[in-house]
Amino acid sequence: MAIKEKLKEFSIWFNKHLKNQLKVGIPQKLFDAMHYSLNAGGKRIRPFLMFESAKICGKNNTDIFLDIAIAIEMIHTYSLIHDDLPSMDNDDLRRGKPTCHKVFGEAIAILAGDGLLTHAFEKISSVNLDPEKIVKIINILAKNTGIYGMVAGQAGDILAEKEGSFQDIKFIHENKTTKFIQACCEIGAVLADANEEKRQALRTYGYNIGMAFQIWDDVLDVIGDTEKLGKTVGKDINQNKLTYPSIYGLKQSKEIAKSHIEKAIESISIFKENETLVELAKFIIQREV
Repeated sequence: MAIKEKLKEFSIWFNKHLKNQLKVGIPQKLFDAMHYSLNAGGKRIRPFLMFESAKICGKNNTDIFLDIAIAIEMIHTYSLIHDDLPSMDNDDLRRGKPTCHKVFGEAIAILAGDGLLTHAFEKISSVNLDPEKIVKIINILAKNTGIYGMVAGQAGDILAEKEGSFQDIKFIHENKTTKFIQACCEIGAVLADANEEKRQALRTYGYNIGMAFQIWDDVLDVIGDTEKLGKTVGKDINQNKLTYPSIYGLKQSKEIAKSHIEKAIESISIFKENETLVELAKFIIQREV
């Protein structure tokens, strides 16, 4: 089965479990905003990576791991809601639908993101796993999506765009996108009780596909199609954002992304059954959407 079909099959299965994750008992508009964004679609690459990383290390237990994968998607959704806000990237479209703040207002969108982030850690802490393993997973996620990861990268992106005071594009991409993707791979290894060699291999894989993923997003913002992407193209140029094409040009940016994919594939050569992760790595720089 080709990787596109695998991702589609996974997302259909995963989306069924996402639909009933939020319970009543909170203000209806907040519930609606969280549910709207969580179920807006997407390839679900981050939870897919977690499952496949566990599987490549010899453990394939979707029932036990599902809540952690859902928590990962909640954190990703929170980041998208906040990223789209008028004070951040000011986007009107996400996954082909109006962004959360366009539908529910800016204040509720902020709270919806806050709610998804905090609820994600509540879910992880409630999973029936060894407490030491849960602490490791929480630590990996908090470190890589917090002030030493995704939050730092987002801040760097805003500073570079609005103040011109942050000029390290590699730092932005490593933190804003890559560390979260890397964390998903490492969490899969932790769930499978993998040794340090395998964990490091998956960290390296996650790092390189994460860098390639964000560089390719930069490329698609220049050459992509709004209808296919489900979000407005050309915004990076219009907002004077720091991107790989703005520094290196399209041709070299594509070569850099390709180099990261080659390194990612090499890093998982220690695994016997690595076909799915190899296919996924190649797919990163073949995306049109």
